[in-house]
Amino acid sequence: MNRIVPMLGAVCGAAISTAAFGQFSESEPNDTKATPNIIGPVVHGSTLTGNSTSGSGVGLDYFRLDFAAEPLSIYRWTSTLTTNGTAGHAATIRGQGQTAAAAAPWMPGMTVGTGSGSDAAPQSSRIPAGTASRENAWYSFGHAYSLNYRVSGTASTTADYSVAFERTVVTPISAGTFQPGAITINSNGQGHTTDTDMWVYDSNFNAIVGYGNDDPSANSGGSVTSGAQAFMVRNFAAGTYYLAITNFNLANNQGSPSDDSFRTGTMLDFAGAVLNSSTTTNANVTFTISDAFGTSIQTAATKVGAFDIVWAQFTVVPAPSTLALLGLGGLVAARRRRA
Repeated sequence: MNRIVPMLGAVCGAAISTAAFGQFSESEPNDTKATPNIIGPVVHGSTLTGNSTSGSGVGLDYFRLDFAAEPLSIYRWTSTLTTNGTAGHAATIRGQGQTAAAAAPWMPGMTVGTGSGSDAAPQSSRIPAGTASRENAWYSFGHAYSLNYRVSGTASTTADYSVAFERTVVTPISAGTFQPGAITINSNGQGHTTDTDMWVYDSNFNAIVGYGNDDPSANSGGSVTSGAQAFMVRNFAAGTYYLAITNFNLANNQGSPSDDSFRTGTMLDFAGAVLNSSTTTNANVTFTISDAFGTSIQTAATKVGAFDIVWAQFTVVPAPSTLALLGLGGLVAARRRRA
């Protein structure tokens, strides 16, 4: 909800000039996900101000946050919502429900769930210790992307709210080098009982379709067929990959694959971002990556803070003997051409 302000022409002029510096203001109507304020480009240091005195109907403030492209990396974003008067505002990152894929082994069908289109909240804001503010957090990768965000209030939150956006760069841990082919990523039997959730990204930080798991099933194709600890077997070509692992729930815009036991988790509406819904801290998410040629490396990992995701980089390269054979084959082919 936005209060009516006189001198409309002057106000509009100010809004246009300040938006150029990443400072944005709420305007009505923005009471539903279908009619949000479109805000952007949001950058580190941007702010958003508005007013909400209700947790329903016209009191809801929906925003589509648009972020510009920047150098490829892993970025952790936070939005901090504060109130100038009586505290009581709350924020959620919005997404959608999921229509599950039919249960089946990943190969050969390679089917995934689809977004249901229903409005859902993959993450609700938390109150950091010693503050009255509300914080959300998520990750991005330098691609231009969008995120749906909602603020609600109460009858007592008559003063304006303000949201500050900040980001930091995340350095992934190293999880080893493996050979191409079937690779298993396993958080079961790693010295903890954390309900884990994970997804794999390619070298350009794009989520790979179907390369995620929340809970193993009889269709997982490996030694772990039940429980709440992520387990996945997939084929990997040579390249660099990034594993996002955390406790339940991890949400991006990808549907769960058919071999996941839990296939109805909430999804984000747009590509380019990923988040964790849990405020649990110091969660052990240690995992092991194994290839089909005998290499198996355990990586110790801890989700330290609320909404955190642990990022691990691993590489897939052919064995030296394979490279030598490829080189020899190329040499023979070259000699044949010359002959």
